[in-house]
Amino acid sequence: MAGKFEIFTDRDSQFRFRLTSDDGNVLAVSGGYDQKAQAVAAITAVRENAAMGHIVDLTDLPTLYPAESEKIGRSSQLVTGRARMEAALGRPARSARTNTLRLVQGI
Repeated sequence: MAGKFEIFTDRDSQFRFRLTSDDGNVLAVSGGYDQKAQAVAAITAVRENAAMGHIVDLTDLPTLYPAESEKIGRSSQLVTGRARMEAALGRPARSARTNTLRLVQGI
């Protein structure tokens, strides 16, 4: 059983991809890319890393709630959340400007 990666453009003319199962369910949707080659490279990275990827449960990490995000701003909230996640995983902090893969369906 093999799913497929579908490359498409969104309403902002960004290239994205989605991973669908063999029965057509959408499993994941990528962030936007300026060039199709970037989306293809991201698909390659997902294919190489997903097969042996570890499942990391981040549900116990503290979460900023909307009232707190108004005080510090949305971008700070995202950077803070990412920094906490990277620290929990023992990784160095990365730039806030990264493309992400958003899971659509649970495990």
